[in-house]
Parts: sequence; structure tokens; C-alpha cells
Amino acid sequence: MQDYTLTVSEINKKTSALINYLKTLDFIKITKTTDWWDELSTENKKTVQQGLDDLENNNIHSDGDVKKSI
Repeated sequence: MQDYTLTVSEINKKTSALINYLKTLDFIKITKTTDWWDELSTENKKTVQQGLDDLENNNIHSDGDVKKSI
């Protein structure tokens, strides 16, 4: 058995009609998901982006450096 993933945005009547049609088919299972990123607050997104920027700019500290500073 193979599973396929179809990603659609519920933004118009055609998308809703497609989803409603697919729900009528007994061999189709529809699961609505959300992206974890969309659940984050703006502040958390900024923090994650800062961490990614730090990694990109090699602005990092080793585990040993952190232990020595404590």
C-alpha cells in the first residue's frame, strides 16, 4: 500500500468542493493538519530566526564553553 499526500489551501470554493468530493470516496482518508510554525507566536518566531542567524554567522558556543562560564 502506498500513501500519498495532497496539500491544498482552503481559500476558495473549488478547494472546498474538491475536499467535499474526496470525503465521499470510501478509500480516501482526509486528515487536516497545521504546520507547527504557524502555531508559534511572533516572539517565538523571532527567537528561532535569531538562532538560525547565529548558526549561519558561526556565532555559537560549545557545551564546554557554557559549562566553564557557569
